[in-house]
Amino acid sequence: MSQIFHHSTNTFSRLSIFGGIFIIAFLVWAWAELNQSDYATRAKVPVEQPVPFSHEHHVGGLGIDCRYCHTTVENSSFANIPPTKTCMNCHSQLWNNAAMLESAKASAATNPSAGYAYTICRIMFTSTTASMWQKASVAPPVTAR
Repeated sequence: MSQIFHHSTNTFSRLSIFGGIFIIAFLVWAWAELNQSDYATRAKVPVEQPVPFSHEHHVGGLGIDCRYCHTTVENSSFANIPPTKTCMNCHSQLWNNAAMLESAKASAATNPSAGYAYTICRIMFTSTTASMWQKASVAPPVTAR
């Protein structure tokens, strides 16, 4: 029986199959990278905060340990957003009549265990990295291992 296709067709078929697999693998990789990019996560998009908050003031100036508010930082890969009652532990005594804290007090009155940022505004996810510690002008907490 005579051959229907030229022998180079086998090579072309193999290249097409492997090329298709590589293209699919590349598209999956590209999708995963884009899905975790700053554009998709909006990591670098500034969010207007209803209450002005400064890590430099609270941690650098007042010397409050990061772990007082961010209780999960030693057990997980991210620093949790503290609940409103953590803010109100101090601010029920200090600056309790400040107009800028009205929305925080309203959040504490409705649901004190909820994170203030979740009840009042959208906030960007910030991972605990060395650059964050540099911006706060403090050293990262030292933990014994």
